[in-house]
Amino acid sequence: MESQVSIPASEWDYAVPHLVECQFEKNDYLVSAGDVADNFYFILEGLVRFFYSTESGKEFNKYFAMENGFAGSFHSLVLRAPCGFFVQALEETNTLVLPNQLLRELYERHPCWERLGRRNAENLVLLKEAREKELLLDALETRYRRFLREYPGLEDRIPQYHIASFLGVTNVALSRIRRKINQG
Repeated sequence: MESQVSIPASEWDYAVPHLVECQFEKNDYLVSAGDVADNFYFILEGLVRFFYSTESGKEFNKYFAMENGFAGSFHSLVLRAPCGFFVQALEETNTLVLPNQLLRELYERHPCWERLGRRNAENLVLLKEAREKELLLDALETRYRRFLREYPGLEDRIPQYHIASFLGVTNVALSRIRRKINQG
């Protein structure tokens, strides 16, 4: 957080007692679709995926977050509305729990928190715009190479079918691209 915004010691002194660590086992849900999310999570170690699930149970990965990343739903935080997706631990994940009520309180308390929230929201919008363009316009090889660049080492931490889902392709298509890249 300090890399994004300077937070005065007095603000840390206020916020830290409200933060608790929470451990999630592999496959546990941090957030479930349909629930109003009460918390945001800062990932100390571990890995989560954000995904949508259709009524028939087909899953579509939308994002991965790992160490030093945040997990939660801005939609649920801002609107106090049900979340439309799931956030699931893909490995044992240790987090700091940031209650939504605390986040709203901190935003009002000091400009540093509002600035941090704004910068995170801006980053999220930039990621979403890049992802939308990539899914609509970029070839699979370009998308896969970007995935490797933006998520270094992740291909070794998750099953290929999660990567394929994230890229919007089948496992077979991803296997072909991986083979082509490895041979080239």
